[in-house]
Amino acid sequence: MKVLYIAAECKPFAKAGGVGDVTGELPPVLKQLGIDIEIVTPLFGCSRLDGFAVKDGGEFEVSFNGQSAMVDVRTTELHGVPVTFLGNETYFGGDHSTVYVNSEKIPFYDDAMRFSFFSEACLRVIAEKQPDIVHINDWVLGYLFGRMAMQQFTQKRVLTIHNIGYQGNMSQADIQGWTIEEILHHDTIGPLFVDPHPTWNSINPLRLALELADRANTVSPTYKEEMTLPEDPTRFFEGGKGLHETTKKLSDEGRMIGILNGFEYKSEPTDETFASTLEIKKENKAALGREFPNPDNFLLGFVGRAVEQKFRLLTEEIDGKCVLEHILEIDGVNVAMVASGLPEYEAVLHRLQDRPNFSPTVAFDREKAGQINLGSDVFLMPSLFEPCGITQLESMNCATPPLVRWTGGLVDTVVPHTSAGGTGFGFDGESNTEVLRNLISCVHEAMNFYADEPNKFEALQKRGFFSRFLWSSAAKRYIEELYEPVMD
Repeated sequence: MKVLYIAAECKPFAKAGGVGDVTGELPPVLKQLGIDIEIVTPLFGCSRLDGFAVKDGGEFEVSFNGQSAMVDVRTTELHGVPVTFLGNETYFGGDHSTVYVNSEKIPFYDDAMRFSFFSEACLRVIAEKQPDIVHINDWVLGYLFGRMAMQQFTQKRVLTIHNIGYQGNMSQADIQGWTIEEILHHDTIGPLFVDPHPTWNSINPLRLALELADRANTVSPTYKEEMTLPEDPTRFFEGGKGLHETTKKLSDEGRMIGILNGFEYKSEPTDETFASTLEIKKENKAALGREFPNPDNFLLGFVGRAVEQKFRLLTEEIDGKCVLEHILEIDGVNVAMVASGLPEYEAVLHRLQDRPNFSPTVAFDREKAGQINLGSDVFLMPSLFEPCGITQLESMNCATPPLVRWTGGLVDTVVPHTSAGGTGFGFDGESNTEVLRNLISCVHEAMNFYADEPNKFEALQKRGFFSRFLWSSAAKRYIEELYEPVMD
């Protein structure tokens, strides 16, 4: 079984988020389990190839948007998995040297252009390598399935969705003259490329990929279920973001599943490594404590992007104050944060930064982030939604119980502290107000549990530290529930 695994990002070469982690971690494990797999990814100006034996694979020409363009090919290996880089200075160099581009005038415009070009280049690679399965990731590769179908490629098609909130929606008028406009005008495939919102008059490459996939998955079982439900803004529920009918159809047909991501652990959990981690925690908490008048207070930590998904619930107002203010007013709580992102969320951090029990770092600071992961008593992760999540796994590996919203992969990885085998704390609600009140109450609950039940709290830490979410388990499910069924 030969698989071509195609993604916009792949660590350690170029990474913007979870797709890069999965692309760099899953294929090597699939290789160990006997899958003949290769990775295909763009060659960005920001790609880091130092330390790898990179070969020049030559170049080839593609016709794109009515013009000829050259594709620069480089190859290397990642843990035994062949990697093919496809580059072009116009689309992936210079001003476009980042993995994704923020198009301010027309959302997704630049990335639609860049990755539809990448898809055209991938057609050539598929034709040369003749895999049995083409496995793509997210909306940016949805065009590839459309082009494969138009050109009657026989390879089986597998799609992984890492975040259904990003669909690549653009006005149909904005792709006039593009190669992908041919997909829109195709008699049978074209209707699958149209966004489900009829008044938008838009294309939707993620819908196209879903409709044309032989099998699809997302990165946790609970998120898969959430994707099949409509959005409900009255309870901060994101759902399928307009694609719920499509995902439900695939789910009902048995063509869509949820497979929990794995995590790369640095060491095996033992009593010795747990004890050592607790000692390191004390050191890091003491270092963080120097930023507070009362350094021994209960320390709540947050590390993440200040964007809607990760930060909105902390900035929502209730009883005249935002949730973060309510948390800071809890007697005996210190809060340490590393967060940067949208100006409106950063403004909240700046507004509250003079509070004595608050230490915000409004910038990306890897060293401080690691210190917070290790030094905090509880790690705060109140996500609006979370397809899988990696930060809660990192915090548990640091013996820091996470405090999460019960959504997506957080449900699948964190066990409530009130249950047997508990590893963390959680909240949710049936209304927006209830969600916010329960978030604040959950902080009280975690602090009281920490203060009143020290032995039980350490047992909670230990269970989280010993919990394991392995790529070997995930990879077996990819083979048994995605790859093997499409080859039958």
